Amino acid sequence: MKRSFFQEYLEAFNSIEGWFSFDAALLFTTYNQLIAAKGVRGDVLEIGVYHGLSAISLAALRGPGKLFYAVDLFEKMQDQNVSRSGIGNRQIFERNLKRFYPDLSFLKIIEGPAAALNPTALSRNFSFCHVDGGHSREETCQDLALCHSLLLPGGLVAIDDYFNAQFPGVCEGAAQYMLRHPNSLRPLAIGYNKVLFQKLPAPFDVNEDFRRMFSDMPQESVRMWDAPTLLITSVLRSFVDLHASTPHHLVRLGAIQRAKVAAANPELKANPDEVISVPVTVTNTSDEVFPCGEGVCGASYHLLSASGEVLRHDNDRTWLLNPLKPGQTETVPLSVRAPAQRGDYRVEIDLVWEQVMWFKDVGNPTALVDLKVR
Repeated sequence: MKRSFFQEYLEAFNSIEGWFSFDAALLFTTYNQLIAAKGVRGDVLEIGVYHGLSAISLAALRGPGKLFYAVDLFEKMQDQNVSRSGIGNRQIFERNLKRFYPDLSFLKIIEGPAAALNPTALSRNFSFCHVDGGHSREETCQDLALCHSLLLPGGLVAIDDYFNAQFPGVCEGAAQYMLRHPNSLRPLAIGYNKVLFQKLPAPFDVNEDFRRMFSDMPQESVRMWDAPTLLITSVLRSFVDLHASTPHHLVRLGAIQRAKVAAANPELKANPDEVISVPVTVTNTSDEVFPCGEGVCGASYHLLSASGEVLRHDNDRTWLLNPLKPGQTETVPLSVRAPAQRGDYRVEIDLVWEQVMWFKDVGNPTALVDLKVR
């Protein structure tokens, strides 16, 4: 088992400067997956890449064999940054992208204002555009017109800071575009400081697909540009299996069972502060070999109250010292320390991949055992 793209990308948010959220990346990935299923796959464009935090995820949305176009003034053309919306650095941008894409042959950098682009010099085969460059009224209106001219029917364009009071020009420019070009773009979703639009005509309801995919996530419908639009306020990552997902295929949390965990006894008895050994059987139900070794992957537990409240989440680990292949089972002795106070408790036995995930957090079933401290 190795770390996934999304697990490594989430970690990158601690080291790459930028104004982008991980949940926005998941939102873009979800909708891009939905239109790709309808045959809309093409090049990807980002206007305003700064240091590449959002570009890392957007580059992964391009179709097979397609290109990623990055447009930015970077540090040498800041005299044209009329809205002062961020000063990108090309060297830092390319270095950050190489962390995820050692071969950047798919990358086309356009250093300059988006308004200077000639749409006829680019393909008309774009499936996703992200507008996060100039934040003035005129720039936003021009950027939307450019994206619309490049997108395939049913393609997507996302706008940054639409409702940000610090940049009223974004909302003004988008409204100006809508009045000049009615029925050319349809708002789909609002969330994570982004508004996502779809180019019309689009002979499929991508929002209905999104609702089905995340049927258990709280969703609200509002009206924007006279169209029903999803308002997303939940944390999207709470519903996605980050380890199993790829940029082209998100997996719902709990859709995959990686392991079966079972305790030898349904009830444990201990004295206060006593350490007892509990035989735990671990079966690899995935199609990957479990990582092994001291400090790598093993069994642990969460101490709960009798009502299920978490009292102590992190506890001792018993490591898997040998590779556990798909279908194999191993029994390990898990050390459980009883609380100092007498009473009834529950022990939730889980697997942990150190510095990566608790298996419970990606929807894998745990094993619950009653603990009586007398």
